[in-house]
Amino acid sequence: MPSIPGLLSPYASIEGLVYFPRMLSKIRLHAAGKLPLDYVPYLGDAFAGKTFDSRCRKFLGVTYKELAERTLEGGSDAEILAWERSHGKNPSAEEIAIWSAYSTKRGWRDEAATQRANWASEEGFDPEAILTFFDLIDVIEGTRKATDFTLEPFHPGPFTVPHPTIIPGLPSPYEETDGLIYFPRMIAKIILAAEGKLPEAWAKARGSMGGDPATVQSFDAYCCRFLGINYEELESKVLAGETDPSTLLAWSLEVGTHPNSDEITIWSTFLRKRGWRDDYTHHLIFRLEEAGLSGDAVRTMFDYIDLDEGRPLRPLLV
Repeated sequence: MPSIPGLLSPYASIEGLVYFPRMLSKIRLHAAGKLPLDYVPYLGDAFAGKTFDSRCRKFLGVTYKELAERTLEGGSDAEILAWERSHGKNPSAEEIAIWSAYSTKRGWRDEAATQRANWASEEGFDPEAILTFFDLIDVIEGTRKATDFTLEPFHPGPFTVPHPTIIPGLPSPYEETDGLIYFPRMIAKIILAAEGKLPEAWAKARGSMGGDPATVQSFDAYCCRFLGINYEELESKVLAGETDPSTLLAWSLEVGTHPNSDEITIWSTFLRKRGWRDDYTHHLIFRLEEAGLSGDAVRTMFDYIDLDEGRPLRPLLV
């Protein structure tokens, strides 16, 4: 399909928020009768709210009707985003970063991977080279060429590290509690540290690692910020005898930020893919090479953790 004048790439961003400028451009083009008919059925909350339009507007906390009306009143993208901040959820910089990472990686190693691969094949592109919906949309619309994408170097195992850190009772970071990834591992680390069964360095690295709880990028800190809870309060409850992850998560949801199921899905997907195409990639490569493995042995930090702790790697999605 040739490029569509005025239609922005899904990667277009404002204040770090991807896709929002594209959604506004579609609203303007549709109102002007310039949006191709093939795009119209996917506007707003179509397809049971599974479109990027719907996911984005839900993340922002406004209805699509409200957003469309405000967009057509006129003004820049920045002015419309400022309006959203005063009428919707006003997401923080970290929340925007998580949403943007979730969106830009959509279609890779998730439940939509097969759909993305089938669509790429139907369009005549290599589904093993064009790995996300954003990439595929750019290629279809002519923003980038299919030749811009090559197969990423990747040599999946079986790999082993020379001296894995095997800790009985410590679950994989992939383990979930009621849809929330990583939470059972955080609870287990508190218990193991109290029993003296967690390596000293690991025990010290729990929570916010002694840094600012608002900015530290440990998985513990990410989890607590997402839930809106204090790590020390969670630790106190565990040490007082409450060790059931489901009960502790229910408490966290009650006293914290009350994330809904969509927000939990976005956050869990973000964390599961951490280390691939983001600011943590260099750290993942460093850890792999430090363990004597090639930098493309695995693609995510969760995979590296499982490898480092002697667990078999999980089957890859498409």
